[in-house]
Amino acid sequence: MARISYVDPEDLPAEKRDLLDTLSDADVDDADRGHSLTGGTLNVYRTLGRNVALLEGFRTYGSVVWDNSGLSPHERELVILATSYYAETAYEWHQHVRVALDEGMGPEQILAVSREEPDRLADEYAALVAYVEEFVEGNVADDTHERLATHYDEAVILGVGMLSGCYLGLARVLQGLQVDLEDEFVGWDLENL
Repeated sequence: MARISYVDPEDLPAEKRDLLDTLSDADVDDADRGHSLTGGTLNVYRTLGRNVALLEGFRTYGSVVWDNSGLSPHERELVILATSYYAETAYEWHQHVRVALDEGMGPEQILAVSREEPDRLADEYAALVAYVEEFVEGNVADDTHERLATHYDEAVILGVGMLSGCYLGLARVLQGLQVDLEDEFVGWDLENL
């Protein structure tokens, strides 16, 4: 059970209620989904909705790093999944498995992260995952950075750090407040997909 109560959408001004909904499934028809995971009104935003100014600011910042990191949707989701896996936050993992699948990633690519088998990924994707693992641990080695730099320019490397940092910070908030999943956890091995 969460340590603070989730805001009821009805308690927000009408013009602010859409801040509680995911943006990631707006373009995917339910009939076209290859899985049963859904978005909708999310507890992460209902938690942040206890302070509407923070919710608005976070949504703006999150959108900037989401859209302007220089990464493709596939790369973006690998960064977020690796961040959530190495930060051990089931909430983010669960939500972004859905997003990754909607972006066309296959379960085998997602499992390469949670089974710590980056050799199953293309070189540039494996470099992203290795970088994020060390980033989350707080110490990126020179050779890990150089490996990433063979595939991405400095602007994108900055984008990787900002995106991972955004989700790492959110992970700590979710863990500290014990924010609940809306559905059954998909599982680190996607056993409930």
